[in-house]
Amino acid sequence: MTVLDDAPVLHGPPGGMLLLFDDDRAASGLALHPDFATAYGGDWIIPPCGDRPYTAVNFVVSRDGRISYAEPGEVGGGAVANGCAADVWLMALLRARCDAVMVGDGTARAEPDHVWTPSHLGVHDAAAFEWLRLHEGRAPLATQVFCSLTGEIGREWAVVARDDIELVVATTTAGRVNAERSLGGRQRSEVVAFGDDRVDTAELSRWLLRERRIESLLCEGGPHLYGSMVADRAMDDEFVTLSPVLVGGAASSGARRPSLIEGVGFAPRQSPIMKPVSLRRSGDHLMMRSHLS
Repeated sequence: MTVLDDAPVLHGPPGGMLLLFDDDRAASGLALHPDFATAYGGDWIIPPCGDRPYTAVNFVVSRDGRISYAEPGEVGGGAVANGCAADVWLMALLRARCDAVMVGDGTARAEPDHVWTPSHLGVHDAAAFEWLRLHEGRAPLATQVFCSLTGEIGREWAVVARDDIELVVATTTAGRVNAERSLGGRQRSEVVAFGDDRVDTAELSRWLLRERRIESLLCEGGPHLYGSMVADRAMDDEFVTLSPVLVGGAASSGARRPSLIEGVGFAPRQSPIMKPVSLRRSGDHLMMRSHLS
């Protein structure tokens, strides 16, 4: 347990994290506050952005590569994480260090009551994570980015219902009409089209930096959005928690359970490569950070 200067108590990840290796060779950038680095078991330097924000992606994945049970009431990653409190703590850390959080509309529709903040996760270090945001010069609340092909955004979604959260809807030319209709009258919202039949995530990223000064971006899914980001080379680091559970390929309804990347395919010997940067262990869970090379 650490007491930060003028900040709440920092307990660290429940159960602790054992650092197995860390090959991060970042030469410059924003280093993690020393007390958080101690709790995390090492540094995580956010490099300066170029023509787009530094972008990280976060998922929990089953031992057989699935990200969801795709069962009623169990469409998120919580069941796959199998109660790993350290994974939730890491998710809160990632949220604390981003200027914006991005999800696909399918993820938002599956979790309409979710708000993508550290505090919403219920971790005991929530106040410390909120302090870290301010310490690093970030706004108290991250901008929320929804990616949607159709522009069908639920006005009842918890994030949309809050007028204290900046909202960007990245959609298609046709989806723009739907999104503007859905958000009619909501303040602090902007709808932007980034393609006719798909959202160009590379162009979206450049726009976020240029127009919104978003220098660090966190994507929390889903797998189609992640696939697009890899194909567009619009991301840098992947934070994946490997859970020991085996999920299998089909839900009880017969629906297919999604894997880490969906919607795109890569040719043999032409596939993107994710190079491991660091590995941590908490109980039977492994937390790997990899870099898209």
